[in-house]
This record gives sequence, C-alpha cells and structure tokens, in this order.
Amino acid sequence: MKLLICLILLFQLIVLIKSEREYFTFRQDVRRCAAPRCGGYFLKKLNSQTDDEIYVSSYIMVNANLNPMKIQDDQNIIISGYIMPSDDDGYNTFFLKGIHERMLIPDVAINNNNNNNNNNNNNNNNNNNNNNNNDNDKKLISNEKIKDSDSFYFLSKSQIECIQANNGCPVYKSIKINSNESKNFESYTEPYTSSVPLLDLKWYNSRLIKKVIDSPYIGSIVSGTIKDNHQLSITEIFINTEDPVFPCKRNSFTCSTLHVPTFSRSVDRCPIFEKCVLRTVCHLGIPTCPKGYKSYSYHSLPKGCLKYYCDPETLPNPYKVSGP
Repeated sequence: MKLLICLILLFQLIVLIKSEREYFTFRQDVRRCAAPRCGGYFLKKLNSQTDDEIYVSSYIMVNANLNPMKIQDDQNIIISGYIMPSDDDGYNTFFLKGIHERMLIPDVAINNNNNNNNNNNNNNNNNNNNNNNNDNDKKLISNEKIKDSDSFYFLSKSQIECIQANNGCPVYKSIKINSNESKNFESYTEPYTSSVPLLDLKWYNSRLIKKVIDSPYIGSIVSGTIKDNHQLSITEIFINTEDPVFPCKRNSFTCSTLHVPTFSRSVDRCPIFEKCVLRTVCHLGIPTCPKGYKSYSYHSLPKGCLKYYCDPETLPNPYKVSGP
C-alpha cells in the first residue's frame, strides 16, 4: 500500500514538472494564528481580471536551481508553478518552478508615466528620461498592476517576413501570460537602454525578444501596453533568475609575459577568448554600476584594456549555475 502511495505521489510530481505553469504575484500572510491556517502566501494570477487571491499554506520547490531566499522578497518577484490541494491539512500547496525578478530602473520611479525612451527595433539612443525619484525604484507590485492598463507578456519574433522592413511590419509577437491571447506588433519602447550604463545589450536583447520559438529557455516577462496594435510601450521587465541555463566553460588560455588574453562576451555572459595582445597603457578609471547592478570586466580588443559591464544583481554567476 505504501509503495502504491509513493508511486502515485511520484507520478503527480512528474506531471507537475512537465506540465505548463501559471504565473503569479504574491504577498506573505502576516496574520497571527496557527499554521496552516495562517503564515502562508496569498497568490494572484498575472493578468487576472479580478482582485481575487488564492491562499496557499506552503510551497514546495520542484526546481533545484532556484534560490529559496528570493521567495522572501514579495515586492520584486513573479513566481511560476502550480497550486494543488494538500492531502494532509486540506489547504493548498504551491509547487514552485520558476522565479522572475524585477530589473531595476536606476534613479527612476517605476510608476512614472513620463518615460520618453524610444527603442525602434533595439536601436535606442534616446536620453530624454526626466525622472528623478530615487525612493520608488522598488514600488510594491504584489497583487496590483503598476498601471491599470498594463498587462504582462512574453515577447518573441512573429516569424512574419516583410518585403519592406521597418515599414509597418509586425515583426514581433506578444503572448499574454496565463492566457492564449497573442498579438503581433511593429516596435516597442523601453526605459532600460538609456538608463542603465554599460548594460550588455547583446544579453539584454536576447532575453527580451525570444528568437528561437521552440527554445525551452523562458525569457523575460514584460509589463506594458500595446498602443494602436502596432507599438508596445514597456513599463518594466522581470528577468528569469535561471540565467544562463548552462554554466560557462572555464578558459585555460595563457599568453606570454608581455601579452594579455582578450575576450568577447556571449549572449549568456560567458567570456570568449579572442587572442593575446601586447600589453599597453590603459585608462585606470573604474566605472560604477547603479543600484541593483554589479560590475564585470574582461580584457578586450584592440589594446587589451578592461571592458566593463553592468549586470543585474539578481543574475547568478554564469560559471556557477548547475544547469537543467
């Protein structure tokens, strides 16, 4: 009998791991009464048309790559997984499969609507950001939208081929989370490329727009609105904390005493060896990354000087991820 129960539980776990997931904001239950009635979490589905919340008394991680400490930050993360009733106490249990964390906009109030940053097909050079509020970069989103008109999406290429590019061509596709609704659009605006210095645009763009539709990697969640069915106005982005999926390979290249190894960077933030170059005089200034970001640097071409990047702090060290 015990063996049968174990097999049933194992089958249920396998189904959970392989099935489609749902996405939620959440808040911790601070009521003072005995568990499991209190002390759990209140969950609300992304893009829900109501304010209804679902109480879960506990959660179980079915993904060993997640950081359990992040679940304490109910102000800045979106969780994904499944809700199932518990056989023990009759309360719901949440099976946690994924965590997306807010990518902060430095020195910007995220609920400010006066954002004039333009991104036409990923070429953003507009610096007209006039926000100066430093105290609201972590505005609570739990169980409320940033703007009433905002929705949450995954983005990808639409796979539509146009005769004339950048001329009314819906090259992007939005997939509304927790629904089957999708819509093609022509362009988008976003606030990060003009606000975050030294942002790795190769990594950023690859996570924002999913190019390989069948890829198992789950990209960034964006919050925003589609205007006139052709332009998406992005308010903010939540990045997958399982990034990259596979760890970087260790570089074992050595150069002579008078030379230094130089590197480029892959879309997974991994250094790629280029060649050895003669040591030269470089600028000794070290740039500072804004709040919510950490600095990485590599010797780069053409002179072997350090090239700096500002990566979101929520991202793990690309050498230390454990893989799927």
